[in-house]
Amino acid sequence: MKLVHGDIMEIREKQKPYVAVYIRELPMMSASDFRRARDGLIRFGQSRGLKVDDIFEEKLESVPDAFTQMIAKLQAVKGNVLIIPGVHHLTGLGNHPMEVLAAFHSYGIEILIAGHVE
Repeated sequence: MKLVHGDIMEIREKQKPYVAVYIRELPMMSASDFRRARDGLIRFGQSRGLKVDDIFEEKLESVPDAFTQMIAKLQAVKGNVLIIPGVHHLTGLGNHPMEVLAAFHSYGIEILIAGHVE
């Protein structure tokens, strides 16, 4: 607490955001390419002062399992940040990737697109 002009004001520390990484395995991606890209996304977040809380790895054979789990987690927490390599990782989920981005935005989720991170 801090006394300001005779009034007691409570000063709260800014809450750290929940930060998720979503990466989707692509058909021509080797296991080592996938690991490098995942690690690059983590470094991308760290370079912006973010601590990654969860990594959602989408495998070709299980689309959209990781995406569904991620959505449940993002909707359960406020002040979220989602890091993705690019919008192409949001294809094949039913809606156009730009519609998926718009839906994230409508929920107040900040999207960071890392680009090529390998």
